Amino acid sequence: MAHRPRTWWRAIAGAVVVALGAPLGHGVIAGAAPSPTPALVHQQEVVTLGASGAASLAITVSADPSASLRVTLFPPLITRGALEGVVAGHSPGVAAVASTPAIPLRCSRHGAASVAVTLTTTRRAAAPTCDGARPRLRLTCAPGHCDGVYPLRLVLDQGVTRTVWWSLVTIRARSAVTPLSVALIETLTRADLAHPLRTADALRAIARAATTPLTLGADYGALGPIILGKDRSAPGPTDVAAALDRALASGEHRAVDAPPAETDFAGLAAHHLTTQVLQQVNLSSDLLRTLTGRYVDGPVLLSGPIAPGGLAALARAGETRVVLAEDALAAAPSATLTWGTPFRATGVAGALALATDGPLSALLAGDARSAGLRAALILGTLDFLHYEAPNAPAPRAVVLAGALSTTSPALIDDLVTGLSDDPFVRPTTLTPLFDPGLVGADGAPATRALAPVAPSTWSGHNVASLLTVIGEVNSFAQAVRSGPVATALRVAVAGAEQVGPPGRRQGAIARAQAALDAQLGLVTVDASTITLAGPGTTLPVTIHSSAGYDLAAVVHVSAEGLTFPKGTAVAVNLNAPTVSVDVPTARATASSVTLEVALTTPNGQLELARSAVQVRIAGTSIVGYLLTALSLLVLAWWWWRTTRRRTVGRHAR
Repeated sequence: MAHRPRTWWRAIAGAVVVALGAPLGHGVIAGAAPSPTPALVHQQEVVTLGASGAASLAITVSADPSASLRVTLFPPLITRGALEGVVAGHSPGVAAVASTPAIPLRCSRHGAASVAVTLTTTRRAAAPTCDGARPRLRLTCAPGHCDGVYPLRLVLDQGVTRTVWWSLVTIRARSAVTPLSVALIETLTRADLAHPLRTADALRAIARAATTPLTLGADYGALGPIILGKDRSAPGPTDVAAALDRALASGEHRAVDAPPAETDFAGLAAHHLTTQVLQQVNLSSDLLRTLTGRYVDGPVLLSGPIAPGGLAALARAGETRVVLAEDALAAAPSATLTWGTPFRATGVAGALALATDGPLSALLAGDARSAGLRAALILGTLDFLHYEAPNAPAPRAVVLAGALSTTSPALIDDLVTGLSDDPFVRPTTLTPLFDPGLVGADGAPATRALAPVAPSTWSGHNVASLLTVIGEVNSFAQAVRSGPVATALRVAVAGAEQVGPPGRRQGAIARAQAALDAQLGLVTVDASTITLAGPGTTLPVTIHSSAGYDLAAVVHVSAEGLTFPKGTAVAVNLNAPTVSVDVPTARATASSVTLEVALTTPNGQLELARSAVQVRIAGTSIVGYLLTALSLLVLAWWWWRTTRRRTVGRHAR
């Protein structure tokens, strides 16, 4: 009977498992592994037909061993419109060139299966797969004339689930004449900090691609919080900071300034805030240098719309090379055959621009499709762009820009490998693409119009209060000797210079001012009464600081009835919670004075603290004078009496 309770518990546990249903019971009792989620893990993007007219196309999918894969090839694409339809997942609307029968994936290992499909212009037999299948796609083109980008349909049947992917494959029989220059930019924005671990993983993937030219767009909206987070040793920002440093360790990798998309360059210029136009750019480079020690390259990445006045203001500030988002232009270059060369913006003198490729950048930015499929679509599109003008006399360039947190490490790895192996493209950084000699090359327009931008409204109060907080923050930043507080204040001010209505802008200005005032509140002058022994002694002024960082300051003193022979200003370094400053005094005309103490930044433009201190001078009081005189009289009387007695005594003898 002793074992009976255990038997009852087993029976109850079995009943619970049955009550929870078959799926749980199957997973727990039978131990069957769940079917892998169907995904295109990797697809070879370029296949080269040799002299034999045959090549192998490698495909890896995530699938169950019971699944099967069917591969269908369609005629090469002629227009980008048709290509974009395939990229969006639509059929090209033409008859297929060839198709394989269902290829069993019985050789699947660890949820992934790889197959090799033979592409051939002859009737030659295909190489067998692991279970003896011989998948083959026979091309209808003549050997040596099959070059092009072909749509590829992949159909995966896994149980009752059918998954269809549309991809691209480039078939190459001849060498590329002029490879396409491809600049891949990964941007780091404040939004990426919401996913710090994902962003750090993407940066590590860039670090692994040490031999491939890549560019990072640095945004002060992200770099500022990273510095603050690193200072507090927060796990997320610390990971991003370390990964960013490693990503820029390679000499093949570059960084460029990338101010926030909402920056109101035109508004700043219209209200004569020209120094802030340059500050919006320089702030990112300063923060990046603080984090990594690396300097930025010359071009500036602008990810939002910009008015001609804003672009002209940047040019006047010396930023003459800009990368514009394609939607910042009145007409998208990617929708034409004349793209890929630098141009000048209509009505803007001195600025040379390049535009990102909108459809490719959107594909890089991410969607629900697997990294392997997106990489195949991006590389296939780049190859198609090469084939649009393979014999172009001047080199052409494509610029892609995507956010780090939406670009998975797997996609970066696939893209880097594909770019390195693709004979039709050549990875590059941005600076070489801004060759003035390429303006108007290959029939491209020398100028392009910017898209209309509604001007933002600034109130007089906006301008006046912004000027005030700019001056105060700049003065305070010059006084800070350690810590990231100056960075945080400058980022707060820059954040107030964005496009928007006056009310919202004023709110941002007020927040920047409040952040500064909070720092000023950490420093105080001790108002306790001071007693001086007499004229000519030093006056001790005590300052308290709970800031936690070193601050250079100047103590200014003034008082009626008290003179200061060595001046009324004394420099001080606030490097401890309590610091005492000795101010020499010379002469006092009263026994008690009110000392005005002001603590300012070294340039005197910002007051850090102020206090009125009572000072009592013991050596200058009337009572003191009377006591001294009385003491002298008593001493003189005593001396006279003593002398007189001695004289009388001698006469008596």
